[in-house]
Amino acid sequence: MPSINNNRIFFAGDFCSKSSSKPIKVSQELRDLIASCELKVVNFEVPLKPDVTLPPQRRERFSQHEDVPAFLQGLGFNLFSIATNHTFDWGEEGFKKTKKVLGDAAFGAGTYDEAYKVKVVEINGVKIGFLAVCFAAYTGVFDDVTNHEGLGCAYINDLKVNHVIVDAKKEVDYLFILPHDGIEYIDVPLPETIARYRDFIDYGADGVIGTHPHCPQGWETYKNKPIFYSLGNFLFNSKEGYDYRATNRPHWYEGLCVVLTIDEGKISWEVVNTRNVDNVGLAIDHDEVRNVHNEQICRYLKDNDTYNRYLTPIQTKQAKGELRNIEHMFKPRNTKEALKVLWDCFRGVKPKPKDEFYFLIKNDLRRKRITNLIKTLK
Repeated sequence: MPSINNNRIFFAGDFCSKSSSKPIKVSQELRDLIASCELKVVNFEVPLKPDVTLPPQRRERFSQHEDVPAFLQGLGFNLFSIATNHTFDWGEEGFKKTKKVLGDAAFGAGTYDEAYKVKVVEINGVKIGFLAVCFAAYTGVFDDVTNHEGLGCAYINDLKVNHVIVDAKKEVDYLFILPHDGIEYIDVPLPETIARYRDFIDYGADGVIGTHPHCPQGWETYKNKPIFYSLGNFLFNSKEGYDYRATNRPHWYEGLCVVLTIDEGKISWEVVNTRNVDNVGLAIDHDEVRNVHNEQICRYLKDNDTYNRYLTPIQTKQAKGELRNIEHMFKPRNTKEALKVLWDCFRGVKPKPKDEFYFLIKNDLRRKRITNLIKTLK
């Protein structure tokens, strides 16, 4: 394997700014850190809005301001993961517009072959690969293994992903998996997430950098390789203005960034806490409370008993909320009528319950959470 002398990769979490990015001030300290890295990767969470009119739907369509790409590129970002559950919020036109603006720096979505293709960047004669995958979203994920038509993102639990990793490691020197998955707003990953991310390492990946939960979720070293379960938000503002504040999401404005160094064939990494300040500021967060919280979450990941004690009430609370949603959807139907509604959901006949209920039963992690709770019901 060729030698790399102190090449650095900067990974940032979810980014979205529906409002103009012009008021956003980035601290010089953070700018200098980003500039110190050769590759800078960010999760471009939602697309640019195309000049089209789409029919109304119950679920909000998210979009980013036109000036966001230039803002991120101005910070030095040169790689954009676009395998997310919002990539196709504005359909094919929104995707194409986003891809056109970001160019070859964007990866993780497109045709079936494009979505499952590893993005390879060569620096100093060493090939570094990035594979972005996503969970079963409302639209735009190839989660039906029989359907490879149209545009989409690679499905995280498709066994093809395992083969892509094995094959890619024959062509690249280092391979990093960027999964967009997990349960939102909780600060620990589910057991299924832990197992799948470790799978990636078992098949040959050199690191896993997760996004989607909008909350940092800790990290671990597995077989001497790093797994970051969620970087949380780098900055996420899906509103027109800057005054809105997310409630009941205590870690929404906290993010993790990772500086990964490849030096003489060895990988090391540094974790940096960042903070979104009132939707108009980004800075490194030196608050010691953040470090204490990070250390506690990482300890949970090392001890099954404390992990389960911490996670169980969180899962139970969230699953009960899902059950209430299901109950509301099916009232006042009897079992036979409810089964017909379920069947119609799968066929896409009944649009009203399709958004939430169909998404619930097709999303692996959310479905598992519900079934685990049902097993405990008397």
